[in-house]
Amino acid sequence: MIGFALFYLFAIPLSLLPLRILYMLSDVLYVIVYRIVGYRKAIVRSNLKQSFPTKTATELVTIEQAYYHNLCDWIIEAIKLFTLSKEELMQRMPFKDQALYDELLKQKRHIILAAGHFNNFEWAAQRITLAGDFDTYGLYTPLSNRYFNRFISKNRTRFGAKLIVAKEVSNVLSQPLPKQSALGFVFDQSPRKESKVYWTEFLNQETACFTGVERYAIKLNAQVVFLYPVKIKRGQFELHMKLICDEPQLTHPFAITEAHTRSLEKIIQQYPEAWMWSHKRWKLKRENKNF
Repeated sequence: MIGFALFYLFAIPLSLLPLRILYMLSDVLYVIVYRIVGYRKAIVRSNLKQSFPTKTATELVTIEQAYYHNLCDWIIEAIKLFTLSKEELMQRMPFKDQALYDELLKQKRHIILAAGHFNNFEWAAQRITLAGDFDTYGLYTPLSNRYFNRFISKNRTRFGAKLIVAKEVSNVLSQPLPKQSALGFVFDQSPRKESKVYWTEFLNQETACFTGVERYAIKLNAQVVFLYPVKIKRGQFELHMKLICDEPQLTHPFAITEAHTRSLEKIIQQYPEAWMWSHKRWKLKRENKNF
């Protein structure tokens, strides 16, 4: 309770500051996180080296430094989101594929939004909620501290999104959804065990992938889109999406999982500094080579 109170008293007034001031704080935070503390630097370097084996040491360091600048900006932008208005969010992250989304919505089917930890995914999750008059759900894992969990959950639903606890998604979706809905899945976490995973090569490494996007797309006969924000400059993004599957029930096994994995891989290769390299993405190692 005390820790949450201190956080609240610090974060909320901070979020009221203009972004140009907050980005100055981000520059200071970069020195602390990268230069002084070296937060997860060994993990970042290992991930980058394995993912881009043909890049030189100088190129890898350049990506590394750009990543930490982005990481600190993400932290600042997450704080700003506590009080960011709907109008400012829409101005700072215009949705460049609104016409495609509107066309999909006209078909009155459910949509699954597949996304990775790429650029400002928190802003993207809020922005897509404002893109149409329908229900938007996001999967999340509750925090252990109930005060922080309540605060973060309230913040993530400010613009009308609804949350589903990840462990309860099967129960929730076992019943028909009351109306046309968009369900958001962040699919690039590291699974804890081999059950219900698909193995493929991702960023030059054998990788275990969650299959939830594919399984629920088939179950709901939902169209699947890949959603990703592109950073134009500090505080300014463009939200993009592309249709990766229109008829999930007609696809071959794991075709949808491959499609969204390849989409994420391509955009990471284009903007390598924008993915969350400090995450232990490759913790799970394949035990059954015949799986």
